[in-house]
Amino acid sequence: MLHNWTRSTMALVLAGVVNVAAPPQAAVASWSGSEYGTDTFRAGTVNPPTNLRCTAGLLAPPTFTWDLPVGGLTRSAFTWSLSGPFSGGGTLAANATTVTVPGPLLAIGSGTFQLSATGPGGWTSSQVTGSVGMLTTVLYFCSVP
Repeated sequence: MLHNWTRSTMALVLAGVVNVAAPPQAAVASWSGSEYGTDTFRAGTVNPPTNLRCTAGLLAPPTFTWDLPVGGLTRSAFTWSLSGPFSGGGTLAANATTVTVPGPLLAIGSGTFQLSATGPGGWTSSQVTGSVGMLTTVLYFCSVP
Protein backbone atom coordinates (compact mmCIF):
# COMPACT_ATOMS: atom_id res chain seq x y z
CA MET A 1 0.00 0.00 0.00
CA LEU A 2 1.25 3.47 -0.84
CA HIS A 3 1.49 6.14 1.76
CA ASN A 4 -0.33 9.45 1.35
CA TRP A 5 2.88 11.35 0.67
CA THR A 6 3.77 8.90 -2.11
CA ARG A 7 0.36 9.31 -3.73
CA SER A 8 0.71 13.11 -3.53
CA THR A 9 4.19 12.95 -5.00
CA MET A 10 3.05 10.73 -7.87
CA ALA A 11 0.10 13.03 -8.51
CA LEU A 12 2.45 16.02 -8.70
CA VAL A 13 4.82 14.17 -11.04
CA LEU A 14 1.95 13.11 -13.30
CA ALA A 15 0.50 16.61 -13.22
CA GLY A 16 3.89 17.99 -14.21
CA VAL A 17 4.14 15.60 -17.13
CA VAL A 18 0.60 16.32 -18.29
CA ASN A 19 0.82 20.07 -17.64
CA VAL A 20 3.37 20.89 -20.40
CA ALA A 21 2.83 24.38 -21.80
CA ALA A 22 0.93 24.31 -25.07
CA PRO A 23 2.40 26.31 -28.00
CA PRO A 24 0.73 29.66 -28.77
CA GLN A 25 -2.28 29.43 -31.02
CA ALA A 26 -3.28 31.90 -33.73
CA ALA A 27 -6.28 34.06 -33.00
CA VAL A 28 -8.45 36.29 -35.11
CA ALA A 29 -9.06 39.69 -33.57
CA SER A 30 -10.50 42.92 -34.79
CA TRP A 31 -11.94 46.10 -33.45
CA SER A 32 -13.81 49.06 -34.73
CA GLY A 33 -14.47 52.52 -33.47
CA SER A 34 -16.77 55.35 -34.33
CA GLU A 35 -14.15 58.09 -34.03
CA TYR A 36 -13.29 60.17 -37.09
CA GLY A 37 -11.43 63.34 -37.86
CA THR A 38 -11.82 66.27 -40.17
CA ASP A 39 -9.52 69.02 -41.32
CA THR A 40 -9.22 71.56 -44.07
CA PHE A 41 -6.44 71.17 -46.60
CA ARG A 42 -5.25 73.73 -49.07
CA ALA A 43 -2.85 73.29 -51.95
CA GLY A 44 -0.10 75.81 -52.45
CA THR A 45 2.87 76.59 -54.64
CA VAL A 46 6.29 77.99 -53.82
CA ASN A 47 6.84 80.42 -56.69
CA PRO A 48 10.33 80.67 -58.22
CA PRO A 49 12.33 83.87 -58.47
CA THR A 50 11.68 85.82 -61.68
CA ASN A 51 13.68 87.91 -64.12
CA LEU A 52 17.04 86.21 -63.47
CA ARG A 53 19.96 88.20 -64.88
CA CYS A 54 23.72 88.25 -64.41
CA THR A 55 26.88 90.27 -64.87
CA ALA A 56 30.51 89.13 -65.05
CA GLY A 57 33.76 90.22 -66.64
CA LEU A 58 37.45 90.86 -66.17
CA LEU A 59 38.27 90.16 -62.50
CA ALA A 60 34.50 90.24 -61.82
CA PRO A 61 33.04 86.85 -60.79
CA PRO A 62 29.45 86.23 -61.89
CA THR A 63 26.76 88.08 -59.94
CA PHE A 64 23.19 86.89 -60.38
CA THR A 65 20.23 89.11 -59.52
CA TRP A 66 16.50 88.37 -59.60
CA ASP A 67 13.11 89.71 -58.64
CA LEU A 68 11.27 88.28 -55.66
CA PRO A 69 8.40 85.95 -56.50
CA VAL A 70 4.92 87.41 -56.25
CA GLY A 71 2.20 85.33 -54.58
CA GLY A 72 2.46 81.69 -53.64
CA LEU A 73 3.44 80.34 -50.27
CA THR A 74 5.70 82.35 -47.98
CA ARG A 75 9.39 81.81 -48.68
CA SER A 76 11.83 80.94 -45.92
CA ALA A 77 15.01 81.11 -48.04
CA PHE A 78 16.60 80.83 -51.46
CA THR A 79 19.04 78.04 -52.32
CA TRP A 80 21.64 78.26 -55.08
CA SER A 81 24.02 75.66 -56.43
CA LEU A 82 26.47 74.96 -59.23
CA SER A 83 26.57 71.89 -61.44
CA GLY A 84 28.57 70.59 -64.35
CA PRO A 85 32.29 70.63 -63.64
CA PHE A 86 31.71 73.00 -60.66
CA SER A 87 30.28 72.35 -57.23
CA GLY A 88 29.23 74.62 -54.42
CA GLY A 89 26.27 76.66 -53.36
CA GLY A 90 24.53 78.10 -50.39
CA THR A 91 21.40 79.38 -48.71
CA LEU A 92 20.25 82.99 -48.83
CA ALA A 93 17.69 84.96 -46.85
CA ALA A 94 14.05 84.96 -48.00
CA ASN A 95 14.35 88.59 -49.17
CA ALA A 96 17.71 88.19 -50.99
CA THR A 97 17.85 89.37 -54.61
CA THR A 98 21.52 88.87 -55.44
CA VAL A 99 24.41 86.43 -55.07
CA THR A 100 27.98 86.56 -56.34
CA VAL A 101 29.47 83.19 -57.20
CA PRO A 102 32.88 83.07 -55.50
CA GLY A 103 35.67 82.87 -58.10
CA PRO A 104 37.44 79.94 -56.37
CA LEU A 105 34.37 77.75 -57.06
CA LEU A 106 34.92 78.19 -60.80
CA ALA A 107 37.55 77.03 -63.25
CA ILE A 108 38.12 77.43 -66.97
CA GLY A 109 35.04 75.99 -68.60
CA SER A 110 31.32 76.35 -68.10
CA GLY A 111 28.64 74.96 -65.83
CA THR A 112 25.17 75.76 -64.58
CA PHE A 113 23.95 78.11 -61.85
CA GLN A 114 20.64 77.00 -60.26
CA LEU A 115 18.39 79.02 -57.96
CA SER A 116 15.16 78.04 -56.21
CA ALA A 117 12.95 79.38 -53.44
CA THR A 118 12.26 77.32 -50.31
CA GLY A 119 8.88 77.47 -48.60
CA PRO A 120 7.08 75.86 -45.67
CA GLY A 121 7.99 72.28 -44.86
CA GLY A 122 11.08 72.43 -47.08
CA TRP A 123 9.02 72.55 -50.29
CA THR A 124 10.95 74.17 -53.15
CA SER A 125 10.04 76.06 -56.27
CA SER A 126 11.08 75.09 -59.74
CA GLN A 127 14.65 76.12 -60.52
CA VAL A 128 15.74 79.06 -62.60
CA THR A 129 19.12 78.55 -64.24
CA GLY A 130 21.95 80.31 -65.97
CA SER A 131 25.36 79.45 -67.42
CA VAL A 132 28.49 80.38 -65.55
CA GLY A 133 32.23 79.90 -65.92
CA MET A 134 35.63 81.28 -66.82
CA LEU A 135 37.27 81.96 -70.18
CA THR A 136 40.68 82.57 -68.61
CA THR A 137 41.88 82.70 -65.01
CA VAL A 138 40.78 86.33 -64.78
CA LEU A 139 37.86 86.57 -67.24
CA TYR A 140 34.49 85.30 -65.96
CA PHE A 141 31.23 84.96 -67.88
CA CYS A 142 27.56 84.23 -67.26
CA SER A 143 24.32 84.20 -69.21
CA VAL A 144 20.65 83.41 -68.67
CA PRO A 145 18.24 81.99 -71.21
